[in-house]
Amino acid sequence: MNGGTSTTAKRRGRPHRYLLSAIAVCGVCGAPTRIGTQNTGARRGSGTGEPPSRYKVYECVGISGGTGFHVSMHQEHLDQIVTDALLARIGEPDFHPPHALSEDEDGEIRRALRLEIKSDRAWLDAVQKEAARSKRPDVLIQQQRIVLPRIQAAETRIEELDEFDPLVLKLKDAQSARTAWERMPLTQRRHVVQVLVVPRIRPIDAEGQGRRGINAERVDLEWRRRD
Repeated sequence: MNGGTSTTAKRRGRPHRYLLSAIAVCGVCGAPTRIGTQNTGARRGSGTGEPPSRYKVYECVGISGGTGFHVSMHQEHLDQIVTDALLARIGEPDFHPPHALSEDEDGEIRRALRLEIKSDRAWLDAVQKEAARSKRPDVLIQQQRIVLPRIQAAETRIEELDEFDPLVLKLKDAQSARTAWERMPLTQRRHVVQVLVVPRIRPIDAEGQGRRGINAERVDLEWRRRD
């Protein structure tokens, strides 16, 4: 495993500098978010003429042919909402780490491979009986050379598909998931978010206008089912 860096999107060859950029999406159009800045609305020093202080936000990038920007949310607020929810989810008794490979989410490939293995083993058993009856051990040896590597390859593939995501498993098995999370580099944190959840940012409603502080009601968390 590569520690999750392969899932981290790059911006013109540079890694993302924020936890949820291009991961969190707009709750209106579904477009990914990017980092922007907004003014606090208050100047740093009263009467000094200094410009308003600014803070980072996740903002909708819009979609081609659409109306453009729809939502934005304070970067630190969204990071905290998603991190708290993610670590709480990992700590739940019914949580199962997702598999490292996502191409067999419903287990269909693994079931097919197990059926192939069962069929191949049954074939070898039949060949062995026939070879013993006809006193032709060379027939069995020939078939084993063909079929056994196929069985081994199928078993190896099943093991790969059964493997849990190592970074999520690391958090689940840690004595303190939050401590383990805080020790992870950003690329690994982004990987964990990407395999577990899609945060969707809602527009501010009438009741939320002018509201300060964290507003978790604006965030829908779509948990991925990969266990």
